[in-house]
Amino acid sequence: MRHQLDELGPAAPPRANGELAFDEAWQSRLFATTMAACDAGLIVYDDFRDRLIERIAARDDAGADGYWAAWQDALEELTVDVGLVDRTELDERATSFAAHD
Repeated sequence: MRHQLDELGPAAPPRANGELAFDEAWQSRLFATTMAACDAGLIVYDDFRDRLIERIAARDDAGADGYWAAWQDALEELTVDVGLVDRTELDERATSFAAHD
């Protein structure tokens, strides 16, 4: 399933020449993971999008790094809330990944 990404407004991903723009590899992996979870029916894109807008509004940092950090926050919150992972497991995995980065 293809999800319609916003082209304007707070949920619109950073773009360069009309194409999605990622400054770091983790950003593209985060995007791909989110879209795969939506395509698999594990999360609903509109629910994710609503959370993304909330997280963007709650952050002080602007720009691509702030956008993708808000994206990560929204995805983490949603996966916990729908029961895909519990918060403790998510935190343990994040710590483990960060140690290997």
